Amino acid sequence: MSKKAAGHEEFHGDLLSTYGREPMLPSEREYKFWGAHGTCFAYSIATWCFLTGGIVANYVGAVQGIVCLVAGNLIGTLMVSASLSAGCHRYGLEQIDFCKPAFGQNGARIVLIFYLINMLGWSGLILVMFGHGIVNIANAMGYQSPQWLAGAGVALGIWITYIITTRGVHLLSTFNNIITPGLIVVVCFMFYMLVSAHGWDEIVAAQPLDPLPTPWLNYAVAVEMGISSGISWWGGIGFLARNTKTRRNAIYPEVIHFGLVNGAVCSIALVSGLVIGTDDPTQWMVPLGGLYMGLLALVFVALANITSTSVSLFASGLALRHLPGLHKRAWKLIIALTCVPLLFFVIWPGELFDLGGTFLAYNGTMQAPVAGILLVDYFFLKKQYIHLRSIFEASPSGRYYYTKGFNFLALGGIIIGQLAYFWLYDPFTDEAHELFRFLPATVAAFTLPALVYWAGMKFWLEERYGARLGRTDVSPDRLIQPNI
Repeated sequence: MSKKAAGHEEFHGDLLSTYGREPMLPSEREYKFWGAHGTCFAYSIATWCFLTGGIVANYVGAVQGIVCLVAGNLIGTLMVSASLSAGCHRYGLEQIDFCKPAFGQNGARIVLIFYLINMLGWSGLILVMFGHGIVNIANAMGYQSPQWLAGAGVALGIWITYIITTRGVHLLSTFNNIITPGLIVVVCFMFYMLVSAHGWDEIVAAQPLDPLPTPWLNYAVAVEMGISSGISWWGGIGFLARNTKTRRNAIYPEVIHFGLVNGAVCSIALVSGLVIGTDDPTQWMVPLGGLYMGLLALVFVALANITSTSVSLFASGLALRHLPGLHKRAWKLIIALTCVPLLFFVIWPGELFDLGGTFLAYNGTMQAPVAGILLVDYFFLKKQYIHLRSIFEASPSGRYYYTKGFNFLALGGIIIGQLAYFWLYDPFTDEAHELFRFLPATVAAFTLPALVYWAGMKFWLEERYGARLGRTDVSPDRLIQPNI
């Protein structure tokens, strides 16, 4: 669909492609090599990495944990990035629009609910850690922190993120390019502080904090947490790929940073949890690194939190464009609405932060089935071909309308994936099936819905809908009921 066909209009000074859902042309995309790597690196250093590593420290020691976290993050990132990186980059599509060929015009809005919970939940947890960082900076400087300071830090983080997000992708890219070198130094410095203070022998000998009575289950849960962490990147991958100049920069930076780098940072949190007893780096940077180096490290970690939240809010704002009445609203209003749910983290920062482990499991149950269905649909059924005009066609005659706008086979796959996950492993009680020893629950929640969806589409729905799902152009020359 060309810019001319779409009207290429501006609303309140905001381009439909940059701040809306119109497909982005290569000339409009911001991220080249350094921009893509810098943004992905800064995004991957978000302190939810430390939350993940701290959880795994309860189950396994350093060596096992590092293997589980690095391998798990790589596996999870590959599962979610394969289709999203390729498809969103090739067609310049916003992520929820990319879901429409599989889930239908209205079915994609069901995925939108999961998507927004993912993005805003992580944003809130990151901002709470930003608030904790401010508290610890104040304590390190000799001030007695009042109880409300963490919530005030969350509010400050929301305000800074709002300013960055409403200024566009260029400011975000520039911001990331400036802080990325400092973040690299900080990550290396954190690992050096831990090893120099405790020694590698002490780190390797450290015992898990709260292991389960069954030995194999501890290792299996650690792998599961690593994969769930990688799956959690589902929310931001499409946004980043859509804004990259080349396919190489759409895929490789995501795998390298969300998989490998994120696994390494999770491992630092794992080690700190084992030998210090806390996964929050803002609590041990100053005692181990000294006042000035510790404060400098705290500042860069805080900036990484702002970067991660900005990417999440930008992607969430684009997703809100799918709601009636918000298609062409001013970008500042959209981001303001996106920030509203984050205010709960201002009021209850500690209570909501304590739900982080449960939220990590949620991502495995919700995002894995969606990722599996998208991979099968894009590569094996659509053969990397999407009829772009039909993405924005809400008429019942549209190619991706299915039944009343829903592809119930794909939506049913989400339920199948959730059932498979909880059959293998219950993250609330840590009860697991014997098969969980060999098959991570997230992998099952990814694979089983994908296979069911492929079989159902191949042998049932493609025959029912005929040419509408194929390569032949059965759509009208213009949009009958545009939804953009």
